[in-house]
Amino acid sequence: MLEIILLAIVQGLTEFLPISSSGHLVIIPKLFAFKDPGLAFDAFLHLGTLAAVVIYFRKDIIGLLDKSKHKLALAIFIATIPAVVCGFALKSLIASDFVRSVDFIAYTLIAGSILMFAADKFAKAKISIQEMSFTKTIFVGFMQCLALMPGVSRSGSTISGAMFMGLKREEAARFSFLLGLPAVAGAGLLAVKDMMEAGFADIAVENLAIGFIVSFVSGYFAIDFLIKFLQKQSMTVFVIYRLLLAAYLLICF
Repeated sequence: MLEIILLAIVQGLTEFLPISSSGHLVIIPKLFAFKDPGLAFDAFLHLGTLAAVVIYFRKDIIGLLDKSKHKLALAIFIATIPAVVCGFALKSLIASDFVRSVDFIAYTLIAGSILMFAADKFAKAKISIQEMSFTKTIFVGFMQCLALMPGVSRSGSTISGAMFMGLKREEAARFSFLLGLPAVAGAGLLAVKDMMEAGFADIAVENLAIGFIVSFVSGYFAIDFLIKFLQKQSMTVFVIYRLLLAAYLLICF
């Protein structure tokens, strides 16, 4: 039960904080010698974080249905295509032991930190989300491709990309989550598909429910925290955390 709760908290927090969910979900079981809980559990964690982002941004999502915002909605949809194409093209590489190794994740944590630091240091806030052009949105969509590598962080790469395109930090975070909604939904649906094919294995239904609830609550908290945090603070604290984690991995593993 403690393993289930810990993994669900990690999934919920790291899915949205710019510290890499895939990296942490590779690292945590190695650190604590956890048994793989299986595809069913993974699917329910993804569904929990999907529910968190949908409920938190329900007004923004409904707002995208407004005729005046159809251009933004279309741009967000199209901007997810690069990540989908890259995901299928690099599927075998992404699942390889090399990419999921502790060394590789340590280096991608460092690379993502450099990107986030550069965005904080050099990006200039000039526009709002509604002023995001099609080209700028597509650029952020390509930045999302970087997050296919464990350790980079989808939110970290897309927030940085949005900042380079002229959005304020908190606006960049909001835009990142809206842009990532199809990706999070897609990950959840793929996980459910894998779950249906593999079955529920040995994990109890009540444990699946607990995983869903905990990942939902921690994910909702992470979204709310990050948007409010970036209204007044830079991403420096996350950069430092990532670098410390990378150093620990390289030294201890």
